[in-house]
Amino acid sequence: MQTKFNWILVVCATAALVVIGYKEMSSKPAPHVVDQASCTQDAIKSISSITERAIQSANCAQLGK
Repeated sequence: MQTKFNWILVVCATAALVVIGYKEMSSKPAPHVVDQASCTQDAIKSISSITERAIQSANCAQLGK
């Protein structure tokens, strides 16, 4: 019984990863303004896409140099 439950969890986790991965791979990142207001932690956290958040964070790090 425990093995069956584990397999169900593995299948559900795999399906969730495939859906999230496909969504991230097929989306086009939108450009965001890079200034002091948009480089706060709250502003970066409010971006829903993982890829866009990483790009914004990198651009803010470049701004700080």
